[in-house]
Amino acid sequence: MCGLCGTYAPDKTLDRSVAAAMHARLIHRGPDETYSLSTPTLSVKLGRLGMTALKDGWQPSEDPSGRYVAMTNGEIYNGADLRARLGGTRPDNRVDVAVLPELFARYGPAGLEMVDGQFATAIHDRAEDRLYLGRDRFGVCPLFYTVVGTHVHFCSELKPLVQSVPRTWGLDIGAVDQYLTLGNIVAPRTLVEGVHAVPPGCLVRFGDGSPATERYWRYGEFTEPDHPVTADQIRGAVRGAVGDRLRADVEIGAYLSGGFDSTALVLEASRMRREPTRTFSVLFDDIALDEGRFQREVADKVGSEHHQIRCTPDDVTARFEEMVRHCCYPQRETYNVAALMLAGEARRTGLKGVISGEGADELFYGYDSYAFDGARRKPPPSHAENEQAWGRADFSWEVDRARAARRREMCLTARAAGALAGKEYWRDRLIPFDDRETAGLTQMQLRSIADVYVQLSGHLLGDHGDTMLMANSVEGRYPFLGNAVVALGLSIPDEQKVADFEGKACLKAAYADIVPRAVLDRAKQGFTAYGLSATSDERTLSRWRDLVADSGVFRPDSLDVLGADPTPDKWDVRLSLISISAVIDELGLTS
Repeated sequence: MCGLCGTYAPDKTLDRSVAAAMHARLIHRGPDETYSLSTPTLSVKLGRLGMTALKDGWQPSEDPSGRYVAMTNGEIYNGADLRARLGGTRPDNRVDVAVLPELFARYGPAGLEMVDGQFATAIHDRAEDRLYLGRDRFGVCPLFYTVVGTHVHFCSELKPLVQSVPRTWGLDIGAVDQYLTLGNIVAPRTLVEGVHAVPPGCLVRFGDGSPATERYWRYGEFTEPDHPVTADQIRGAVRGAVGDRLRADVEIGAYLSGGFDSTALVLEASRMRREPTRTFSVLFDDIALDEGRFQREVADKVGSEHHQIRCTPDDVTARFEEMVRHCCYPQRETYNVAALMLAGEARRTGLKGVISGEGADELFYGYDSYAFDGARRKPPPSHAENEQAWGRADFSWEVDRARAARRREMCLTARAAGALAGKEYWRDRLIPFDDRETAGLTQMQLRSIADVYVQLSGHLLGDHGDTMLMANSVEGRYPFLGNAVVALGLSIPDEQKVADFEGKACLKAAYADIVPRAVLDRAKQGFTAYGLSATSDERTLSRWRDLVADSGVFRPDSLDVLGADPTPDKWDVRLSLISISAVIDELGLTS
């Protein structure tokens, strides 16, 4: 994984200092080498975190004709297969991502659909002087861009882009409403008005008029297999994806939460290696949060070299704001502090990469909400807002409309509420499906699609995954998002994924004789850490009240109003207000 940034100016008024400034702020993502691509209209920088082809790989890479040249952040796990498909002589450049410009030259945007991997790429068409910014299927690798006058600036992280491009930036109040309602921000929106995230599975073209976004792949094309999917097929696909993601010129470790997903991956990894896998876990002081006994049981079973870090309430108090100011993404709980500490421990031991279990819950229906969908006896209520947001009037995902309206009332100033009119979260189509297509989906299938685009891509793979890991120069790899695993998941019927009120039933059945019974039978526990009441001393809370009051968006008394609200909420909205206010302050956003 690397840090990618650049400026494109088709009118040849290029200012190369902006790309240099962004690159200087991205060193944590790629401290091993720096590559540059310079033309009269384009300046691109790449800070490399060397994982493969350390001696015989480089960037930029180009197709044999020299028309397309690319700078790419990420990994392509089926690079050898793609190279064989393309034919020709074996190139001197052995880095896996070097195949991308030739794929693009041969097949256009559709070539990216063939990739099994994670990437963010900038492809330059020298013949037409066009720029293409692309992102992998699930958005593992982030990529942000903005158009300022005739210039396009792009970057792997939001903060370096905003702080390097000289202009006044404003807050996107529509993104604030998305977060207060959904608990996430959905690409292409970001908190910064005029700065966009390249959507997962998409390519954005620049150079001939307004930016144009083309989707080359989307999650949610459910199919019916010719034959039932077997446990051996599921295990085979997961095992293959783990093997692909362990392949590198450096050692790859594993996160071990103590839940089913990470346990299955660690067990598969341990069977493929002669040396013990290095595993990493977080311990908490609160017994309701701590999963230490499950982590230790799995580590002992596979004989891993196990590393544990302890996250305390004092750690969260001391580092919550630091974490927010680094990632510049809102938060609804404090777990990212533990994620930041865990990545730091992995790097301290010398590792550059870890495998992790994100994606299993979305693909195989692991959240409790899927079981409730399956047990529903009457249709959910319908509303026109749902139809606009999701393409189905009877589907609201996790949104309680009355509660969302109450949050706005308790949180927003009158001026912010007025600015929000016409920009509410439901005015955006939040998933890449039209009304006709969503009509043919089951509630659980539609929920799976929403989970991927609302929760997995932006949050779990984004601020929780990439940004916390890469703050410590560590790459995350996600076997459950391998193409073969995803294809199987899309072909397995709902009733095999949720059975007897239990999610991921088919996945757990495939590992029933392998995963320890204590882990297999335990209730699902999400990424959870200490609440605000356990972490905030009065001095810190007083400073956060001032930060919220100074935001210009939230009522000065909003933290106290929310704290006194007797109606339980899905998450502690006070953390969202504090974190959004910290981002406003860090980036100097006007509101």
